[in-house]
Amino acid sequence: MLQAFKTGAQLISQGDYSSLLERIYGKLYRGAYDFLFIFNKKSEFELIGSSLKVETDYKVAFNSPDHIAPWGTKQDNSTNRSFVLLMNKILRREFPNTQLKFLDLGCSGGQLVKDFRDLGYVSAGLEGSDYSLKHGRANWPLLAGKNLFTCDISKPFEIKSEEKSIKSHLITIWDVLEHIRAEELDTVFRNIINHLEKGGYFIASTSSESSMSNGLELHQTRMSNQKWHKYIQERFKELTPVDLELRDYQYVRCGDAGDGGGSFLSYRKVK
Repeated sequence: MLQAFKTGAQLISQGDYSSLLERIYGKLYRGAYDFLFIFNKKSEFELIGSSLKVETDYKVAFNSPDHIAPWGTKQDNSTNRSFVLLMNKILRREFPNTQLKFLDLGCSGGQLVKDFRDLGYVSAGLEGSDYSLKHGRANWPLLAGKNLFTCDISKPFEIKSEEKSIKSHLITIWDVLEHIRAEELDTVFRNIINHLEKGGYFIASTSSESSMSNGLELHQTRMSNQKWHKYIQERFKELTPVDLELRDYQYVRCGDAGDGGGSFLSYRKVK
């Protein structure tokens, strides 16, 4: 709340009333969807049980600065119900009469995972640090080992339900890619492609700014939005860009394109 007031004061001092009004509208917009979400979520009795498990030899990203000097992993619990409900509408149109599945990589507190779970999805979140698990924060006491798992996403892993490997119709990764070392990015994207259904969506936000925690640089791979797109299009032909026509305030996290705007990646897996 304090940061929001500081940002508002800064925009007023700069005379940037257009950005100020857009931020206010975004807050009101999100609040409206928080209210609508109440009428779309299922009761605990309606939720479909699924015995999810993650198979990996690397349950914690021990060498990651985010694990060594926790920052986002110990305080973030992001969601955006407008994103959840808008993507739910798209996915139910694209995949009718299907048990939909969702995967969030770098899920931190797991609220986004819980929100899709509450809509009836088979929903999983992977987090590289075990900070939230050990400290029992946010949604981990309720969902650990059921929907939330620790896993180094820069190493191979497999998600199973009822002992069968599953793929998701939507995979998201919010302000996480810049935390991955450049030499490990190919494995991360291979994991994304391998766990994404044909026709499924991959959506991410990125930041090109530095981020320090206890003297460690958390953002190990900083690229502009244009360079991220170039990187993906040159290496992963299975992914094709798609315009979902979402505004910055409709995403879960806005990233940073370096010019004050959000940096987003939206792709579909080729059918």
